[in-house]
Amino acid sequence: MTFDPSPRSDLPDERLVERARAGDREAFDSLVRRYLGPARNFCAKLLGDPVLAEDCCQEGFVKAWRGLAGFRAEAKFRTWLWRILVNAANDIRKPRMAALEEEMDPEAIPERDIAAEEAVAAALAKLPERQRQVLLMKVELDATPREIADALGISYENAKANLSLARKKMKELLG
Repeated sequence: MTFDPSPRSDLPDERLVERARAGDREAFDSLVRRYLGPARNFCAKLLGDPVLAEDCCQEGFVKAWRGLAGFRAEAKFRTWLWRILVNAANDIRKPRMAALEEEMDPEAIPERDIAAEEAVAAALAKLPERQRQVLLMKVELDATPREIADALGISYENAKANLSLARKKMKELLG
């Protein structure tokens, strides 16, 4: 059986969440279809690895399904989902970063000509974690500063400041 990524419902997220909370798996499937593509892209950029991004998405959507009963709808569903995905990415990254730090030999990395996409990825990797999260949520998910703040559990001002700092740092890093 193949997965059809197209949303099967024109219902708003709020209505699909209500149905899913009542046990309607098709409603939740519609939410997955609606957000799977953006979630994959977001996780891939957060983690820098498409395989880990798939794991992150799977973990995130499973946690969303299991946590639906506790979703208070104070924020939008997508904001809540992005928070779950950021947490899942952080959980995946911690052991991975520790292993990479142990294996990394700075002298063994050859110098090479970096293509534009690789330059952006390298610049993103140099941003502090919070700035990277905020910038990716804005660029990849077109999230507003309010949605970013809600998803990351930070103040609106903090979200705006981190977004501004991230943009400034990317301009510096990319020339």
